[in-house]
Amino acid sequence: MRHIFKIAFRFFLVSESAFCQQAADHIRVLASPEYHGRGYYRNGDRKAAEYIKKQFKNYGLLPVSGSYFQPFTFPVNTFPGKMKVVAGKKLLSPGRDFIVSPSCPTIKGKFDLVYLNAINQVFENNTLSNKFLVIDKSVFPDSLSAQIDSIIKSPPSCKGLIILEPKKLTWSVSGKVNEQAIIRILTAAWPKETAIITLNIENKLINEYHSQNVLGMIPGTTNKDSFIVFTAHYDHLGRMGKNALFAGANDNASGTAMILELAKFYAQPENRPAKSLLFIAFAGEEAGLIGSKYYTQSPPLPLSNIRFLLNLDLMGNGEEGMMVVNGEIHPAEFALLEKINNDRQLLPVIGKRGKAANSDHYWFSEKGVPAFFFYTTGGSKAYHDVDDLPGVIRLTEFEDVQTLIKVFVQETGQ
Repeated sequence: MRHIFKIAFRFFLVSESAFCQQAADHIRVLASPEYHGRGYYRNGDRKAAEYIKKQFKNYGLLPVSGSYFQPFTFPVNTFPGKMKVVAGKKLLSPGRDFIVSPSCPTIKGKFDLVYLNAINQVFENNTLSNKFLVIDKSVFPDSLSAQIDSIIKSPPSCKGLIILEPKKLTWSVSGKVNEQAIIRILTAAWPKETAIITLNIENKLINEYHSQNVLGMIPGTTNKDSFIVFTAHYDHLGRMGKNALFAGANDNASGTAMILELAKFYAQPENRPAKSLLFIAFAGEEAGLIGSKYYTQSPPLPLSNIRFLLNLDLMGNGEEGMMVVNGEIHPAEFALLEKINNDRQLLPVIGKRGKAANSDHYWFSEKGVPAFFFYTTGGSKAYHDVDDLPGVIRLTEFEDVQTLIKVFVQETGQ
């Protein structure tokens, strides 16, 4: 019996590997250095959009309103040039040892440092003039974290802030530039008693960055004017300077791979449901859900025709199961998900949450469109950092999530 189990287990792994291979290939492409983190350095997001469009066309999806692209613009602060930080005499590694604030301005020079020793520390006039204030989070207890955050949000008059982070560096995107530079540095990378910091950081604010959502449609067999919608954002953070790549394999090349695989499946005539299917790969999610907001403000198809929307993000792992945002808002549909999952013994657990503005489902929900946001849990903790690479993606529950979605669509798409 044990021998039979081993053979069956090996067969399962091979079968699952074959099933997930195309998704893994999509993730490797989208998270490769050539796509520059699908951000705003060397048009990384445009390259990703062209890749998704090519897949949609190859699968036979139709354009929407005559195009696979829905263009729009938004402001974004970028870092295409110098990214150098020297603490004392130690050259720090961008992305590994430090990150700059996404709203950081260009700054160059050598600056003296002043350390924050107490929450209520008073700085006399010109004490911090042309100097950086250093805030070492490890010095202060967790009970003072709110006060520390308040100082960071409204710092005293100084050239900028150095924030020493004891745990993890997490980057993001901004559409503005602040006057003061804020640099977050891992405590472990910071030389003790450093008195001087040397900086050479270049930013470029693009007031109207041209981007695009990518759309593809599969007509239903009978109920063509009613839609099930699959969405995932394909953008990520891009690069911080030339050498710090935020590849975004799990966030969200994995979700993009999921909708591509679903599109490929449903494009086969024998798999088409009665209702039509719309696939949307959103841009600008990391910059503030901009692509999905634009879509809901200028929908090429009536929002009232959407029967249900499934937004897919962080699909790369799933050892601990999956969370459903809006699961508490739509109890009947969530109960259906639970039944499917339990009957077929798919994911370890499906959790539910209420309303949250944490991904592209949000603007649809605000417009009255019934929507779920799926994200898997467990596995790698890499998130918004330089470690979110294809190598950390296991696709542990990718097949099970896809099965769950297909059965859910079968139940709701007739």
